[in-house]
Amino acid sequence: MSTSRALPELPADKQAARAAVRAARRQWRDDPATDRGATAAAFRDRLLTWLAPRTPGTITAYESWATEPPTQALIAGLQDAGWRVLVPDTLPDLRLSWHDVAGPGVDLGIDAVASADVLLIPGLAIDRDGYRLGQGGGCYDRTLPLRRPGTLVVAMVFEQEIVRQVPREPHDLPVDAVLTTQAVRERDPATGRIQPGDN
Repeated sequence: MSTSRALPELPADKQAARAAVRAARRQWRDDPATDRGATAAAFRDRLLTWLAPRTPGTITAYESWATEPPTQALIAGLQDAGWRVLVPDTLPDLRLSWHDVAGPGVDLGIDAVASADVLLIPGLAIDRDGYRLGQGGGCYDRTLPLRRPGTLVVAMVFEQEIVRQVPREPHDLPVDAVLTTQAVRERDPATGRIQPGDN
């Protein structure tokens, strides 16, 4: 899959929409032309540029699957820049507990997310209103209400996964920004729309 190829309009059914995105991601993973290292570096560099004006604090990230936007270089870059990085462990009830990547094995509990200044979270697609299509387990639906008020939520997707609309339900919450290999695109608080990136 070319990282510039747009997704078709997603089905209104969440399950079907997830299947469409996952199929495209498998194509990207299996394409001999895919340069995973360059993709990882682009995600890292865009995020670090966006974060540069902020004083390093605590950020959540996640350990990516082979079909997801790669996070290993990004996590290392965040640590080098002075950020404390928390990553999740999924509990049997699908809540997320957290540990510091610098101190694996120490369970900080589900409430540790409240210590984060920025939440970097996964997604399958994001629409122009900032709504996120997740994997379907509801892990982040349970997690986002535990964050401190005002904590920025940034979803990480491939550029072509910013779509016109994703299926949504009343409990779904929009994210504040979207990280792609091209830019960090923030949601305009006045219009609620994802804006073009500037980095």
